[in-house]
Amino acid sequence: MGEMTQVSARFAGNYCVVGSLGGLVYAQGSAMGIRRVFHALVDGVRVVSDRADVLAELGGLPMDDTALALRLAAALPHPMQETPLWHGLHPVAPEDYVTVDRDGRSWHTGTWWRRPEPGLSRAEGARKLRAALEAAVHARTASGDPVACDLSGGMDSTPLCYFAAKGPTGVLATTMYTPDPGGRQDLEWARRALPSMPGVREHVVGSTDDMPDFFGGLLEMHARLDEPTQAALAAPRIVSVLRDDAARGIGTRINGLGGDHLLRGQNIVEHSLFRTRPLLAWRRARAAHVPEGHGVRTTLRELLDGSSYRQWLRKVITDALNDVVPPELPRVSDWAMPPALPPWLSADVRETVAVKLRDLARTAEPLGRDRATHFELLTLRDGARLTRGAGQIGPHAGVAYDAPLLDDHIAEAVLAVRREERDTPMEWKPLMKAAMRGLLPDEFLRRTSKVGGSAQSVRGFAAHLPDFRALMESSGLASSGLIDMTKLADTTRPDPKAMPPTHMHKALNMAVFLRNQAGSRAFDRGEGDMIGGQR
Repeated sequence: MGEMTQVSARFAGNYCVVGSLGGLVYAQGSAMGIRRVFHALVDGVRVVSDRADVLAELGGLPMDDTALALRLAAALPHPMQETPLWHGLHPVAPEDYVTVDRDGRSWHTGTWWRRPEPGLSRAEGARKLRAALEAAVHARTASGDPVACDLSGGMDSTPLCYFAAKGPTGVLATTMYTPDPGGRQDLEWARRALPSMPGVREHVVGSTDDMPDFFGGLLEMHARLDEPTQAALAAPRIVSVLRDDAARGIGTRINGLGGDHLLRGQNIVEHSLFRTRPLLAWRRARAAHVPEGHGVRTTLRELLDGSSYRQWLRKVITDALNDVVPPELPRVSDWAMPPALPPWLSADVRETVAVKLRDLARTAEPLGRDRATHFELLTLRDGARLTRGAGQIGPHAGVAYDAPLLDDHIAEAVLAVRREERDTPMEWKPLMKAAMRGLLPDEFLRRTSKVGGSAQSVRGFAAHLPDFRALMESSGLASSGLIDMTKLADTTRPDPKAMPPTHMHKALNMAVFLRNQAGSRAFDRGEGDMIGGQR
């Protein structure tokens, strides 16, 4: 078994490892969670798959309404997000493997991956990150098949495009800009990086006005995802780009998804740093708190908070059930972003969710020994959930949509760097800048800004509100008993001066997931389940 657990250390890329040893079947996904492994009993045989919905369809497994209801909560804490969406389905934790015995029924799990200790300097980590980036992109380009890459002008896709341009056939680079004020900044920064990439054989530039709107095109998006994910919202835009790639004969597009999850920290890091370097942690925490108007007492109280993970869970779950509005960003004393329940959950479902959350909190264990270790892995796996969903959209357009930044080797290189050198409140992604220094132009590496899509989101939601309501109906969510449609309508009215409410995204993601699963055996429900007909 030892040889199987070492396979991932030998090869760059992102993949599952599957093997048979004398009739014993071994399977694992990737440690970050982009590749997952699930198993279930199908006709008396233990079957392993890398897609939950395929396995559910093979076994005719009914959906679990409580698990679906949990996924409607915002910032669902660990391990609640691991609750399988189908009865009888078993997800294997990303760091674990599963073996199926020779009898084809018995199974066991073990651990194949442990995160590296954060002991490297920024300079040492930058060298490891550069090597991991190059190897990861080479794994996607070495075949010589045509490859495209996003070139947003940011610190995520631009380094990937640099290494893709060194491939045997070069790369087609794509930069999209928005006509909104300041929206051409990405294009300007991309053009500053281009002189360092002679292997870019074509630079395609386009306006987001020529793509589906935010919230547009969802009625026509039929790619099946095996869990609700924010990737659903981006799917129409992703598909429009990939279809253009397919028409050009391109089979793989590399993207920079996962970069923010990998390279940006949060205030929680300071809580763990305070235990070893209190003065530095204090300065960093105050650098974040002063602009937010927090006084020194607040900073000190949060740094000294010694609550365990279960104690914290009980408190934030109670807050969520009492409709306490969580902060926009996690506090220094938090273990993760506190959860929140949407205001439109039906009363019965709200009570069911409350019972489930409290039950799970009684035995919950964090992903690491301290807040920073836990939060880092949770954040990476949240990023992997988004990235994995986006990857499932690619085959729908006939093009692989690949995100190397959450490859295990790249994540390991970043996690091995001391936290205080990996990221700071005062600089944008300093570790990636250090990794690319001498490769990308110095002028480019001085970028400190990032263009958002707020105006597009506001306009798109107002324009496509009828589509949103149609999705609630066509997915069966409106009649499911999970949500109160009157409250949903009241709390999701477009406001030209405000972003769409974040809880609306949860309803949208769930509706797309259910609508696209409809018609498959994976959509079967057991008697008494709410989806498809209110109790």
